[in-house]
Amino acid sequence: MVSSPHEAMHRIFEEYPALFSSVAEVLGVPFGTPISMTALPTDLTETRPLERRLDTLLRFETEEEGEFLLAVEAQGKRDPAKPASWAYYLSYLYNKYGQHPALLVICQDRATAEWASQPVHIGPPQWASLILRPLVAGPHNMPVITRETEARKDP
Repeated sequence: MVSSPHEAMHRIFEEYPALFSSVAEVLGVPFGTPISMTALPTDLTETRPLERRLDTLLRFETEEEGEFLLAVEAQGKRDPAKPASWAYYLSYLYNKYGQHPALLVICQDRATAEWASQPVHIGPPQWASLILRPLVAGPHNMPVITRETEARKDP
């Protein structure tokens, strides 16, 4: 619910943009003094239909950790747009289900797996507001199964 104290806590940064630098300094994060500021629309509603689909989504329940979601993505090659999509998926799942999601990316080659396993820092260099760290499985970190009996026993 909108209230005067609520509005004052965030709108003050529109009136006094340099205040952010002072607050950040107190928090120990160095942001420079702004030389300009533009207020942008705050409505984050999508105005056009946007299809977003995971490859697989599973809910697990464990005795030790309780429930969590597992998003599984198959990645055949590097795609610079994917980390942003993955961050969107995880944020959306956390918001929709109220459960902690994990992301597993399955790759067929080592180069793609190494690319996918790099943490993605979302936010300015001084402070990553979100860090995407997928679990990545590829031929370089999975055991090689060479016998049919092994494959039947442990797919």
